[in-house]
Amino acid sequence: MIMLQKIFSDAYKDISGSDIDVSAKFYKYSGVKSSVRVRSGVLEVKVSDALSDAPEKVLSALAYILISRIKRKECPRVHQKVYRLWINSEMMNDRHKELKKVRGRKARHEPVGDAYDLSLMFHEINSNYFSDVLSMPALCWGPRLTTRKYGHYDPSKHAILISKTLDDSRVPRFVAEFVLYHEMLHIIHDVEKTDYQSRAHHKRFRDDEKKFEKYADAEKWLLKLSTVNTLKKKVKKMSFGFFR
Repeated sequence: MIMLQKIFSDAYKDISGSDIDVSAKFYKYSGVKSSVRVRSGVLEVKVSDALSDAPEKVLSALAYILISRIKRKECPRVHQKVYRLWINSEMMNDRHKELKKVRGRKARHEPVGDAYDLSLMFHEINSNYFSDVLSMPALCWGPRLTTRKYGHYDPSKHAILISKTLDDSRVPRFVAEFVLYHEMLHIIHDVEKTDYQSRAHHKRFRDDEKKFEKYADAEKWLLKLSTVNTLKKKVKKMSFGFFR
């Protein structure tokens, strides 16, 4: 794994300005997942073996994405784009499905929830808004209820997590669809960097977001959910403090 170690070593030095010992290997994950951490002065890297035959520039792009994250720095857009294009290729989409069949185990949090199925939603949204070009990410419902953040896309794992709050028959289906659509937009849009900040939700992103058929209604519902759930959380804290 000399090449993989060198790729991550070079990226780390370029980002941080210092050298570090690297332990890097391809790992038999059930999907396209990769991780990095620093432990005892060593950069420990695990890259999905689904990427074992990826071009060096793709592995380098992944290295920049992962290391930029742990160093809390902005990852250059060119690396984000290179990795996104590769991970969304037809070949990688087929490979990801095959890995799920061969190695997949019952996940702790499935795409099929109590009220809604994220995989069905993804296919419908992909067809209606993206001409079926997006590679299907790992999809799951989150483990807990939330009051503000309702979704997250992790590019290094090509995974989308949607808040359990939306997996409720009392919440209209289009609200969960909108949040999933929002996270799917992150797959195709770069983060834009200005002189003052990095923006994931820039004008081009917001313009595409408004193309969702029930955009205004979904936004109203999410605002309502946040307000109601925040109040419930405050009341619960007050009650606990009074009775303990």
